[in-house]
Amino acid sequence: MAIALTGCLPPADPAPKRRADEAFPVWWSSSELGIMRLADINGELAKPFDGGIAVANRTKEKGLIANCASARELQSQGYAAQYPRDIAALGVLTAKCLALEALKSAQAARTSYMPTRPYGSRIVEILPAAFAPALSTGQQTAIERATKGGEPIRMVEVTVQFEAELDEEIHIVGEGWQETLALLARGDFDNDSRLDWLVRADLAVERGTHRVSRLFLVSRKSPDSVMHVARELKPEWQQ
Repeated sequence: MAIALTGCLPPADPAPKRRADEAFPVWWSSSELGIMRLADINGELAKPFDGGIAVANRTKEKGLIANCASARELQSQGYAAQYPRDIAALGVLTAKCLALEALKSAQAARTSYMPTRPYGSRIVEILPAAFAPALSTGQQTAIERATKGGEPIRMVEVTVQFEAELDEEIHIVGEGWQETLALLARGDFDNDSRLDWLVRADLAVERGTHRVSRLFLVSRKSPDSVMHVARELKPEWQQ
C-alpha cells in the first residue's frame, strides 16, 4: 500500500439547510436490517438465521450460529467460521445484529455535516482512513497513524477511487481490492447531537478469497473535516 505524503481537502460541503427546530430523523435500511419500525427490532433479533452456520473453536468443538444471540455468545467464546466460505456471510449477519442493537439507542440529530447524495468522486477525500484495507502490519500502522491525524483514506491508499453509488451504497476501488460501503442507518448514536452513519464496509481482495465485513459508526465535526470513526464494532469472523 502506497502512502501519500501530501494532500488537501476539497472545498467544504455546505451544511444541509434545515429550520432551526427541524432535526435529522433516524433512518435505517429496511432491506438490510429487515425492519419497518423501530418496535420490530427485538423480533428481528430473535429470528433464526436461514439454515444456520457451522463454527468451531480451537479444540475442535463445533457450534451452530442460529440467530443473533448465538452469534454473540459463540463469538465471545472464541468460536470461528468452520469453513472459509462462511466468513463473509457471518460478517454480514453479525453486522446486522450489531446494527439493530445500536439502533435501539439512536435518536434524531440536530446538526449534520455528513455528505448527501449524489456522492460522486469527491467522497474519497472525506472518507476516513480506517476504511482502507489493512492486509499487513505496515498497512495497519499507516492506517492508525492517518486516523490519529484525521486524514482521509487517500492518504494511506493513493489508488482509491470512487466507482459508483447504488441506493445507499458507495462503491470504492483500489489497486487489487474493492469495497462496498453499505449505509445501514443514520441518526445520533452517541448523544452529541450530530448525525452519524452506521456503515458496513464489505472488503474483497481480487487475488485470493479474502472477504471481510466491518462495521463503523462515523460522523463529521465540521463541513471541511474528514469523517472520523466514533466507534468500530466487531462483526468479523476468522477461520
